[in-house]
Amino acid sequence: MSRERAVLSQLDASAVRGVSPERAQAALQEVPLLADELSSLERELVRAMEDAEETLRAAALHLVGSGGKRIRPTVTLLACGACDGDLRSAVPLACAAELTHSATLLHDDVIDDGPMRRGRPSSRVLWGNAVSVLSGDWLLTRALEIVASVPARSAALPALLATMRRLVEGEVLQLSLRGSFESTEQDYFDVVRGKTASLFGWSAAAGAWAAEVRGEVPDALAEFGEGIGMAYQLVDDALDYAAEPDLLGKRLGQDFMEGKATLPLIRAFHREPALRERLSRLVEGKEDGAAVAGDVIGVVKRTGGIEAARSLAREHTAAAMRALARVPDGAHRRAIAEAARSLTERAF
Repeated sequence: MSRERAVLSQLDASAVRGVSPERAQAALQEVPLLADELSSLERELVRAMEDAEETLRAAALHLVGSGGKRIRPTVTLLACGACDGDLRSAVPLACAAELTHSATLLHDDVIDDGPMRRGRPSSRVLWGNAVSVLSGDWLLTRALEIVASVPARSAALPALLATMRRLVEGEVLQLSLRGSFESTEQDYFDVVRGKTASLFGWSAAAGAWAAEVRGEVPDALAEFGEGIGMAYQLVDDALDYAAEPDLLGKRLGQDFMEGKATLPLIRAFHREPALRERLSRLVEGKEDGAAVAGDVIGVVKRTGGIEAARSLAREHTAAAMRALARVPDGAHRRAIAEAARSLTERAF
């Protein structure tokens, strides 16, 4: 049996339920209003990849079948419910959101030479960079095909195309800044708006489009999603300096070790400009990584970089909640608000 077929035989069933039944059940219990729809989503994700070439399908399922929080599709489904729509009509758009996100992860692992993803070897390690890139490309085309086939396509498809453009532009901007440590806060926010917030915004608005709602409500949900996306990334970047490595799923300081200056580090530069030179030497291989990592994390903590990121995350969350207030009240709106708060108030 080929490696691809061996992987597929293991993943076809498990991808429907995630890494384990316990993990999947725990995820579903967090959003009880969506238990049936999230199960349908998992089946839809597997069906979406059924006609892919064998190697591409294996590489994609290796990632998609590894679980993940399914944040973006959850936002889509809850937004549809908040608009009093039939949640079943939102499942294809929720699937497209997750496929798009998965494609960006496959591409990111190539760009970053990432060895691990979600606690297992990344697809690029198992199949190589070329297959990983092509698998991500295939997922993007599949997401577009799905959106083009639904009744909401007149609104959802142009918006997804614009979102994909923003995703690429954000990635290119981050890549152009890597290793220089000359990024400004504006650079950082431009990257986050493109790479993270844009897809959160589309995912939220897609719920309204699936519910056949137009006008102010989809705009309000898009604004909400972008705000939560900004807050989510700020918290994630703060956790790179403050979380327990086992909970974070990666080593502390991984971002700056890869030459990325995120908000906590940029704030630290204001207080200790000499830190830029030391990090540049680290990226060039002229400094010992372990020694520098501990020092940099200490400086970021001491200069208030972590708290600055958390404070800005709270501001973006508050702005997102103001946007969400323009959506009709109900159980699903309250659930999406609570889910958003839990994402942006993760423990340190």
